[in-house]
Amino acid sequence: MAQIKQRTFIPFLLFLVLLTGCDPMAAQPTPAVIIITAVPSATPPPTATEAMTATPIPTLTPIITPSATQPICDEANGQVIRMDQFLSSVANENLRYWVYTPPCYQKTQKRYPVLVAIHGAAARENQWSELGLLAAADEGFLSGVLPPMIIVMPYYGSIGNISTFPPDPSYETVVLDELIPAVDRDFCTWSDREHRAIGGISRGGMWAYIIAMRHPDVFGIVGGHSAYMPDNLFEVPSDFNPLELANNSTLLPDARLRMYIDNGAEDPSGNNLQLFSSRLTGRGINHTYVINPRGGHDEAYWSSHVGEYLAFYGRNWPRSASELPSCLDPSPSD
Repeated sequence: MAQIKQRTFIPFLLFLVLLTGCDPMAAQPTPAVIIITAVPSATPPPTATEAMTATPIPTLTPIITPSATQPICDEANGQVIRMDQFLSSVANENLRYWVYTPPCYQKTQKRYPVLVAIHGAAARENQWSELGLLAAADEGFLSGVLPPMIIVMPYYGSIGNISTFPPDPSYETVVLDELIPAVDRDFCTWSDREHRAIGGISRGGMWAYIIAMRHPDVFGIVGGHSAYMPDNLFEVPSDFNPLELANNSTLLPDARLRMYIDNGAEDPSGNNLQLFSSRLTGRGINHTYVINPRGGHDEAYWSSHVGEYLAFYGRNWPRSASELPSCLDPSPSD
C-alpha cells in the first residue's frame, strides 16, 4: 500500500449566510444563499407566500489551545493510503479506494469518525482530492475548526453507473457488505451511526441518499452535493428512489438522519432537489437545503464549497483527539 502525503494547500473558508426570503422573484440587493431548514413541529410548513426566518449556517469555533492531556500534533498533513486492489465479489470488478487518515492518526491510537465520500459520474476515486477536500481537512483540523476524521473515497466502477438494486447485485450492497467492513477492519474507526457519514457528488449523491435513507442504522449523516435525484421510477424503483422515499419511507420520521443537500442556482439538478426538500418538509423531516447564488453542475462549484461540506459532516464530532475513544478498546455503540 503506497502512502502519499497531501501537499496541496487551499484557504479554508467557513461562511455565515442568511436566508432573506422565500420568494425567488423578490429583488435582492446582492446575491444571497438560500437556506431551507425543516424542523419537525406541530405547526405546518410555511406556504409559498410566507416569509421564512433568517437561518444562519452554524459555524464551528476553533480550539485555541490543546488540552493538557492531548499532545500537540506536529504533523502538517494527513496521509492517503491507496487500496489499489479491492476485488468486489458483488460487482466482480476491482473497486479500489483511497483512505485519508488525519495528521497524527498513528500517534494518537484513537478511533476516528468516518466519512465515505463518493465521486460523481465519469469521475474516479481521486475526484474529492482534486477538489481540495483533503487539503481543507488538513487545514481545518490543524486550525481547530474541524474535527479529525477518516475519509474513505471509493471508486464505484461499472456497478455504480447502473441502477440495479437488491436482491440483484448493487452498489448499495458493495458499500454495506464489502467496503464498510473492510474499512472497519483495517482502520481505527468509531463505527456507530452517529460517527459514520456518507455523501456524494451528482450520481454519488444519489447513492449516498439511497443507502442512508434505507439504512439509517448504519449511517446517521448524509449529504448530496448537486445530487442526481431521478424521477423516473423505471430507472430507480420507488423502494430505492430518494424522491419516493421522501414521501413514503416509514423509517425516516424516527431515523434521526442529519441531512444536507445543496446546488448552485444554475444547476439543472436543482429542480428535483427542490422537490425532494419540499417533500421532506411536508412530512416535517429535518434537513438542510442550500441553494447557492452562483454555480452549475461542475467541479468549480463543488471545489468552492468543500469546506462547508466538511463543516456539516463533522459538526457534532469531537475536535480534539483526546476526546476520541481508544483504538485499544472496542468501538462504542450508539
